[in-house]
Amino acid sequence: MARVDGFSHLVVQVTDLDVSEAFYRDVFGLDVIGRDLVANEGPNSLLAMNTRQRILLVQVPSVPPYPAQGGSIHHGWLLTNEQFDAAEIRLKEMGFDSAVDPRRGFRARGERNMDVIDPDGNRYQVQTHGPEATEIFKSGEGKVDCGQVDDFVIGSVTRFTKARFFLVRSEDGFLALSRWCTHLNGQVMWQQENWHFYCPFHGAKFDRRGEYIGNMGCKPLRLHPVTIAADGAVIVDTDQVFARDCFEPRQAVPAISGAANGFDDLERVG
Repeated sequence: MARVDGFSHLVVQVTDLDVSEAFYRDVFGLDVIGRDLVANEGPNSLLAMNTRQRILLVQVPSVPPYPAQGGSIHHGWLLTNEQFDAAEIRLKEMGFDSAVDPRRGFRARGERNMDVIDPDGNRYQVQTHGPEATEIFKSGEGKVDCGQVDDFVIGSVTRFTKARFFLVRSEDGFLALSRWCTHLNGQVMWQQENWHFYCPFHGAKFDRRGEYIGNMGCKPLRLHPVTIAADGAVIVDTDQVFARDCFEPRQAVPAISGAANGFDDLERVG
């Protein structure tokens, strides 16, 4: 398949071309190129973004209402932090409330968002990602005694909530997977029924070894070192965090006393 590097234009249905054209010009700052320049049914107005993309407003008799309980259908503007700060000030001065965010509880670390609704109810997500979105966070729990080797059956996935990691036991041994999603620092959950980890913030999925499943290009979940003590205790060091490009069997610690991770080939990021 050919790779898509961008889009040409976005078509938005509106009921009053004069009102909507003024809104997109004055609120979003788009440049009006002209009317009826596109062979589209009904009156239309073509506007330009400050990139090479265009917005085409097409007048129709009615626009389906946006779901009262919210939904996933929306358009988004992704800004830098400086652009977002300026936009937030300007939009507040124009009467828009920056607190309007129906998915505030699902935002990842460093993700800032404003929802702006056009005159016909089309929702626009004005968004930026701060440095926290990719920062490496530690739980502050230090070395965690997870229990004895025999407490964990092969195939088990155990969450350690305060320490923010999952302990996975496979045929290869133990992996301690950080809960912080490598996309934008959401926290993944284990979905036993689907046999994968899932991040509710942006839908990223990872298999039981922490490898990414999908097309977003995410790195695998990060690792904490695991040590098997002489008495069989499974110890996870949450003060150390390692990034990786893929899973390899040697990353797992054998379930035998004295075994420990050797992460010489991995990058320590925390």
